[in-house]
Amino acid sequence: MGNVNLYYKIPKLSVTADLMYIRAATAPQNAWIDYYNFKALEVKSDWAIDPWWRELYKAHPFKAGIIKLEENTYYDWHIDTDRGVGINLLLNNWDSSNCMFNPEFKRSTTLEHNNVTGKFIELKYEPQTYYVFNTQIAHTVYNFKGTRYLLSIDFEEHKDKLNYKQLLQELLLEKWWEK
Repeated sequence: MGNVNLYYKIPKLSVTADLMYIRAATAPQNAWIDYYNFKALEVKSDWAIDPWWRELYKAHPFKAGIIKLEENTYYDWHIDTDRGVGINLLLNNWDSSNCMFNPEFKRSTTLEHNNVTGKFIELKYEPQTYYVFNTQIAHTVYNFKGTRYLLSIDFEEHKDKLNYKQLLQELLLEKWWEK
């Protein structure tokens, strides 16, 4: 639990992760839309979704989508601009993609004041496992083999209205995944 300020592993496995992966992997190219330098596939109400989503949605409306990252591609260190928290479920590539956090990250216009080297903490995704994700800590993703598919929940509330700590406390209290 040493990384609870960065992410939290929801203790119930997804019952729909495999179906979501199949839908993403077989989606036609024209179904993917541009979303923050990614290609994304919207998860609509006709998708098979995990039952606890309904209660979460009642409390905090959200959009869900599958983000695609091609082989040998990275998403550079960043802090999300509008969202304070997300919930992620990696659908494949558990051993060939890496997600890392750097709580000390600083971006500068010169190398002497920038992070040329530094420490990171890896989030090692497990199959069928959701993670509450602190989007306000610098994070990055490197994908090495095959196309990577990640289900991500994007809450409608701005980061000033819903942050990681708030949602985590609520999730631990409500435990929607047990209902």
